[in-house]
Formats: sequence, structure tokens, C-alpha cells
Amino acid sequence: MEIDLNKALRKTIRSGKVLIGSNTCLGAVKNNNDLTVVLAANCPSHIRSQIHDSGVPIIEYPGMSVDLGTACGKPFTIAAMAIIDPGDSNIMTVFDSEEETPSEEAPDELEG
Repeated sequence: MEIDLNKALRKTIRSGKVLIGSNTCLGAVKNNNDLTVVLAANCPSHIRSQIHDSGVPIIEYPGMSVDLGTACGKPFTIAAMAIIDPGDSNIMTVFDSEEETPSEEAPDELEG
């Protein structure tokens, strides 16, 4: 299922709990592994590598930080944001669509 990432991000900000900013995200990642991080395409490499090394789930936003800020309804750039609680959004289905790969379906029940 393909989701509209921009719409899901706006809904997450309205109904969930997020932390915005690279330094804020780094602090949250070090203190809490129960979150997801959204990284803009031009997120600084040292921030990106520290977040990748932490092992938290990451959503790679395809646009630049200006685009991510606009998508979130903010009048500033956002290079990184942490999603603590997705609220009413379906943003976490991004991971479901990434994991779907064409494969042979196993039978539900074995006959015999």
C-alpha cells in the first residue's frame, strides 16, 4: 500500500508526538529507542550516521529539509524529526510497504 508521506507527516504532527530538529533527535535517540526518525535527503552526514548507528527505524524523506518543513506545515527547514507517537496517522505503514517483497505464498493449512 502506497501512502502519501506528506499527508501522513501532517497528521502525525497534529495528532501524535514529534520532536523536531537534528540535535533534539540525537538526544532522543540516545535516551529512547522506542521511536522512529524521519531524515531529509540533505540531512548532514554526521547526524545521519549517528542516527543510523543507533539502530532506530528510519524513514528517508525523498525531499530536502525545506520540503520536509513545508510538508510538516512549518515555516522552517527540518533536517531530522523523531516520531515518538504516530497518533492517528498511518505513517508506520511505510515499513510494511518496504518489507513487502514478491514471494511464494505459503499454504495456510497443510493437507494430508
